[in-house]
Amino acid sequence: MTSRLLAWTGLVAVLLVSACGQQASAPGDPSPSGRPAPGTSDVARPDLVPDEHPGPFEATGFVLQDESHGPQLCVGGIAMSLPPQCGGPDLMGWDFASLPAGSYESVLQSRYGSFVITGTPQGDAIRLTAPARPASPADLEDQTRGPEPSFTSPCPEPVGGWQPLDPARTTEEALQAASVRAEAVSGYGLLWIDQPTVTPEELGAGSETANDPLRYVLNVSTTGDLAEMESAVRAVWGGALCVSAAAHSAAELTSVRDALDGPEALLPLLDLQLDQLAGQVTATALLAREGDQRRLDEQYGAGVVRLGSVLRLPTG
Repeated sequence: MTSRLLAWTGLVAVLLVSACGQQASAPGDPSPSGRPAPGTSDVARPDLVPDEHPGPFEATGFVLQDESHGPQLCVGGIAMSLPPQCGGPDLMGWDFASLPAGSYESVLQSRYGSFVITGTPQGDAIRLTAPARPASPADLEDQTRGPEPSFTSPCPEPVGGWQPLDPARTTEEALQAASVRAEAVSGYGLLWIDQPTVTPEELGAGSETANDPLRYVLNVSTTGDLAEMESAVRAVWGGALCVSAAAHSAAELTSVRDALDGPEALLPLLDLQLDQLAGQVTATALLAREGDQRRLDEQYGAGVVRLGSVLRLPTG
């Protein structure tokens, strides 16, 4: 499988993955876009804290201290420069000098490493209530494990396989024009590409390129009329095409994300992302409880927002 992310305009995201899909799916398909539609949230999740748990809590992640900022637990993206850069809640009571030798790196005026932290929330910070320990590979794997995204096209492969209808209009330029057309249609959800993996032998023979539009299967999802979306894209795209139903439009998800980032948000958030592939908004709070997820489900619809907590139940 090959995978590559391209960003062109606005919310357009194109994923190049293994081949599937050309024909438009029928309205009312139980699995829009080839992925499970968001449903009732399963609040009994390890990344949420039960409402009745008083603490202390655990957090696993990357800790950074540099010359401009005290120790902090990184939340969201980490710029893996040398030294790294990131942001997150301050750690009260943290002292790198008290940690085992070799458990962290030192570069210039920065010290950093991955640790399991025990503590309680103190405003926007975490107050340590027990010594930190270096995180093991198993700790980090448990921390990052989550639902695996599915890139599979929902459309059945036509008889004879995927073939472009008009090779002259199956180009990178046509693909970019199709993305603009799709995004302009009311109800637009997501645009991505499926393609078969090209072997090194094929590339060496010079008969194939890793990203050949003639091999693409363009996928577009929408909450609106499938025929309208197909007509708009077909006006400029001559390659294989699959139009399918989306659980939520890009505009709907963007509106929810903006509301969560506004003054009326239900709880303060450390990280907020738009996950169009999953059809939801992901949000991270310092301490998020199961009741918080239920309230978000009530306000925005079940599964539209997936809430996660930095502080979690102790694993020991």
